[in-house]
Amino acid sequence: MIYLKTGVGIELRGDDILLAAVQSNFSKPAFTRFLRIEDYQRFVRADLRGEIDRFFRDNSLGRDSVALGVSRKDCVIRYLDLPLEVKNNLVEVVRYQVQAFEPTEEDGFYYDYIPLEGVPGQKRMTILLAMVRKSFLDKQLAMLNELGICPLIIACGSVGLANMYIAAQKDTKDKMFFLADAGKSGLELFAMRNGQLVYSREVSKNDDQNWGDLLLGEVSEAAARLRLGPDSVLEKIVLSGEASEAVYEEIRERISDCELIERSFPLTVDGTDRPLIQEAAAVCGLAFTAIESRPTVRLNLLPPALKRRRGRGGIAVATALGLIILLLMTGLWLIEPVRNNRQLAVLEAETQKLEGQVHLVRGLDAQGEQLETQRRQISALINDDDRNLDILRYLTEVFPEDTFLRVYTNNNGTITLNGESGSAADLISELEKSSLLMGVTQMGNITRTASGREAFQINARLRR
Repeated sequence: MIYLKTGVGIELRGDDILLAAVQSNFSKPAFTRFLRIEDYQRFVRADLRGEIDRFFRDNSLGRDSVALGVSRKDCVIRYLDLPLEVKNNLVEVVRYQVQAFEPTEEDGFYYDYIPLEGVPGQKRMTILLAMVRKSFLDKQLAMLNELGICPLIIACGSVGLANMYIAAQKDTKDKMFFLADAGKSGLELFAMRNGQLVYSREVSKNDDQNWGDLLLGEVSEAAARLRLGPDSVLEKIVLSGEASEAVYEEIRERISDCELIERSFPLTVDGTDRPLIQEAAAVCGLAFTAIESRPTVRLNLLPPALKRRRGRGGIAVATALGLIILLLMTGLWLIEPVRNNRQLAVLEAETQKLEGQVHLVRGLDAQGEQLETQRRQISALINDDDRNLDILRYLTEVFPEDTFLRVYTNNNGTITLNGESGSAADLISELEKSSLLMGVTQMGNITRTASGREAFQINARLRR
């Protein structure tokens, strides 16, 4: 069968590397290939590359749409509860939150985030934030580069699994699903509510602990964190992973709404590959995410520099393809009249096929120009917001403890500060030292308030 789209998922799962291919045309996506390379670190790098090259070559798989899955223990997931007012400056707010999590200045995080839909009228918002240490991911990317792999997407395996499972659900409104991915030595439990990833936690299994007790404990912990009441409806618990069948044997008598993912696997699968579904489910989810145009959980931990490079590369390939097609069409039209009518009909049919591809390339080119315009606009907005943040940070550093602001405004570069201080006159000289402000002026008289402080209004201009 000829497939129009092919995605490959690669997951570093403990000591093993898992690879799976998901392919689709106009029908339901299909799980078509799977490979597990056990204890990959025992391989000489050249031999390991040979194994991976053989997987791509023997199955005629491309390397353009590869999603890399990092283990949950290496991926930090946090849910940020923020006031709704920060929505217009979310990029900077999240960046400062990430800096607060970073262990050292030398080793920071690559990160991505998505806002979760809340209750209409609510004055707060929840942000799903995923982070991975730069030192760890840079090392993994360097290894993959040696193996000839340049991922388009990086996420933890549960993100891919969630995208694949939820995409197959006809209705997710007001529904809760628990998915448990059981590995050799532990499991990750994550929850999907209203089609959103609202909970994720990984836990190791002790030698003296059975799978059933471990899963029940994690389900209880998740229910408490998510504040599920007696009337809350849990649709089902779905199990995947190498140890999922062992978990199911221990838990099926205790939880009726629990099943293996093979019973509701959202991809078409050949009969010979069906026994592989349980261990391959998470990496299939990554491959599915690589070809899905609008995945449910849109998180990508790929370093920003590589994201930009991949984006430019995609536009360049599309442009080059368009030029080749146009040259080919031009060549076809310049060929001298064909004597054989049958050959002429074939050429006309091929030309019509190419016209659709040309329209597609032109559309991609237009989308690229539109995205570049949006990027410039967003960058300009962020740069303007950065100046306000820099000024506020500076004021926080230089104002004494007995000074506070009531009003801060920036009207086209004219800054107005209203507040109270124990010594308002000293503020002018301090602000005149700033590299951000100029023309610092006290407006009106300094008056003393009922609290004993001095009320002030100071105007200044923003340095350009």
